[in-house]
Amino acid sequence: MGSARERRYQVLLVDLDGTVVDYARTEDCALREVHRRFFRGGPAGPSGLPDLRDLPAFLRAFHAANQPLWAAYRERRMDLSELRLERWARLGAGPGVAAAFEEALGRGTVLFPEAYGALRRLSRRFRLALVTDGIARVQRVKLRRTRIHRFFEHVVIAPEVGLRKPDGALLHHALSLLEAKPDEALMVGDSPVSDGGCAREAGVDFCWVDRTGAAPVPGVPVRLTVPHLAAL
Repeated sequence: MGSARERRYQVLLVDLDGTVVDYARTEDCALREVHRRFFRGGPAGPSGLPDLRDLPAFLRAFHAANQPLWAAYRERRMDLSELRLERWARLGAGPGVAAAFEEALGRGTVLFPEAYGALRRLSRRFRLALVTDGIARVQRVKLRRTRIHRFFEHVVIAPEVGLRKPDGALLHHALSLLEAKPDEALMVGDSPVSDGGCAREAGVDFCWVDRTGAAPVPGVPVRLTVPHLAAL
């Protein structure tokens, strides 16, 4: 569906998790470490849940708790500080486990294979800003460990500026830092709901990084679709 250069964009607003960072792999490694440290040799877990000493059961239980909480966060029914603890409380675990999980997420960050080279190339042709949601200290560690912060003129982490995806004001904030206009920018992200929703609300074109061939989300206009960053 074309390319960013064909549209003469000046600015790319780039998401982090699922777009640059292989979050599925990063999260899976962190969860396996947490399971080994806190669950494998412990009690079975709260009643009503499967035996959390079993790794597949633990992984299923975590995702079943985590996904609706992120939906609640996007809908402003929950703060990030509540989410980070509640997902573990539902598994019978406390703040120490939450902190260990977050530390493992930052320490074990995995980039998509093409991401570093693609960002280096794109940074020579466009002005880049990173626009991400999530726990700020974890996101900062990911950037330091992967050394990709060098490619971005600005890094905007939603909770640090009192916003969250899919609030269009988040992109307006990034554009104000760059002194750029919405029609000069392209939002690049893997989530039509979060990233595409942000773009729609901000009046910015959206590039969907669709690595799985998923169906489009109704109501989210997509200007470009690419299978990975190197195709942008």
